[in-house]
Amino acid sequence: MIRIYKIESKALAAVKKVLEEQERMEEVNGERKFIINEFAREGYNMRDAKSMGFTEEANYLYIKSTEEFFKKNEPRILIEGVKKLEGPDYEKVKGEMEKEADNAAAGVGAVFGEF
Repeated sequence: MIRIYKIESKALAAVKKVLEEQERMEEVNGERKFIINEFAREGYNMRDAKSMGFTEEANYLYIKSTEEFFKKNEPRILIEGVKKLEGPDYEKVKGEMEKEADNAAAGVGAVFGEF
């Protein structure tokens, strides 16, 4: 499952804070628990809209994961200024992001040769 979010400039710092949160030990109900950053472990790709050829002042966040992951973690980033893309906008941004990822992979292959 792939989800893409459009992040307005006003929400970027708050979303980055969630995405880049450090893993840590924390006391929860009298027990020490290790709190992991599931976004960092799952992986994501964030791109500036202008670097992808779009004109708006925004960033796009691309995450590929399971429905369970999104049920648990999506509410942490769906704040004011963040919109989950659907329909034609989703397809357009998804195509650009995947094209860039394919081009990057091809570039690595060219540098290091075929495996």
